[in-house]
Amino acid sequence: MGICWYCHWGWPKAIRDIYNQALEKLKGNEAPLHFGPAHIVWEDENFDSAKWCLDNFDKYSQRLTEEEKAIVRWSLEQILTLPENVINSEPEDYDDKHPQNYPPPQNVEWENNGII
Repeated sequence: MGICWYCHWGWPKAIRDIYNQALEKLKGNEAPLHFGPAHIVWEDENFDSAKWCLDNFDKYSQRLTEEEKAIVRWSLEQILTLPENVINSEPEDYDDKHPQNYPPPQNVEWENNGII
């Protein structure tokens, strides 16, 4: 059994900061981020899917309040402002049996391990 790369190393700091700001605006309620139109980004850690989530936002946001929609949309829009090497930092050849062999890129500021 393997472990996901982000589960082992954590998230880039810029992504973690966006998540933390959204979570603060949601008063600690992470459900709109993890189970709504941004599920693919925040729950599945596919940060490069932010544009797809925005393009399909209305299909998956019916259960959110208007305030929650605004915050979740904001979080996705913020990801799109980040450099590609932050959004796509997981190595393409990652082997989930040996995450320690695939450290985060040195040119990206990183958060500590054990994120969510």
